Amino acid sequence: MIEIANYNNGTQIRLSPNRSASWRQTKLLMYGFAFFVGSIACAWALVGAWVILPFAGAEVFALGLIMYLVSKATYEWEEIVVTPKKIVISTSKGATLTLERSGTYLEFVEDTSNRRLPRIILSTSQSRCEIGSFLNTEDRRALLNQLNKTGLVVCKNKWW
Repeated sequence: MIEIANYNNGTQIRLSPNRSASWRQTKLLMYGFAFFVGSIACAWALVGAWVILPFAGAEVFALGLIMYLVSKATYEWEEIVVTPKKIVISTSKGATLTLERSGTYLEFVEDTSNRRLPRIILSTSQSRCEIGSFLNTEDRRALLNQLNKTGLVVCKNKWW
C-alpha cells in the first residue's frame, strides 16, 4: 500500500504491505486451528493412539510460528521523503539512509523471463538501496510513477 503526502518543499511516500488480517484475527485463527487439531488428537489419544499427541503439538506450534512471522512481516513499513536537495529513506527496522538528490536515479529492474517481480532501486555512484521489496506488482509500478513525478530519472533494463 502506498500513501502519498505532498508538502511545499517535498513529497513523503509511506510504503506498507497489504494486510488482509489484523493480529487479533490471526490469533483467533491460530486458536481455532489449535482447538481443531487438539480435539482430533485427544480423540485419538482416548482410543489408545496416544503417540499422536506430540505430533499434533508440533503441528500446532509450527503453524502458530509461521502465522506469527507472516503477521509480523505485514507490519513493516518504509518511508521515503523526497526534497529538492536530498532523499531520506527510513524503515520500521530503524535504518535511515540519506542520499543526495542530484546524483540519485531510479533503477527499474524487470526480470526478462517474467518469473520475479520487478525491483526498484535508488542508486548513486556510491550506493544502491532497494525500496518496496514487500510490495506487489501494481504497487511497485505506482511507486515508480510517483517517484518519477518527483523528478527522479528512471533507468530501465527492459526498454522493449
